[in-house]
Amino acid sequence: MVTRADVEGWVIRNRIVYTDVDIEEIEGIIKRTGNLAPISELVRLFSRGEISRAALTLFLPRAWVGREANSQVPVETWRAMFEHIAYTEDGIVKSRRRRTVRAYRGATEANREGLSWSLDPRQAEYFARARQAPRVTTGRVWVANIPADRVFARVLESMEKEIVADARDLDILPVELEAQLPTPRWWWR
Repeated sequence: MVTRADVEGWVIRNRIVYTDVDIEEIEGIIKRTGNLAPISELVRLFSRGEISRAALTLFLPRAWVGREANSQVPVETWRAMFEHIAYTEDGIVKSRRRRTVRAYRGATEANREGLSWSLDPRQAEYFARARQAPRVTTGRVWVANIPADRVFARVLESMEKEIVADARDLDILPVELEAQLPTPRWWWR
């Protein structure tokens, strides 16, 4: 059973700004769902405007990492939830990094603007080749320079070394054309 002290420890460790009401809310969600990453409950509460920023900031990074490949949650909902929370790195609230990052995505052309981007082109190649919908053979590696203000979260503790980012309307090129993108510089904002 999760206690109030457990919840307070998590939010403190993850550097989440919280109130006593937030602790009670988080504790209640865990008791109702029995889960530390209750995706369907997060979506339900978020869509009704019934979840605090603190609770969503605690749960969402865990839910993202633990999601199934065929998640039924629309990308627009994931994006809206990430826009609502504080920037995190491995679930810990941090100051947003200030530079543009070069990132890669293994996807079909139709899905190239998705949220999940890898910092490792080999990981993106794996996703392009082996992690597409059944019978989809058109996956390829895409590359983009993603400005810091478009990055919602970094997940560096997993094998994937990914960022969660809003890539809509960015220049996203096939990796074979990567040289056409300007090289990110430290002064880029």
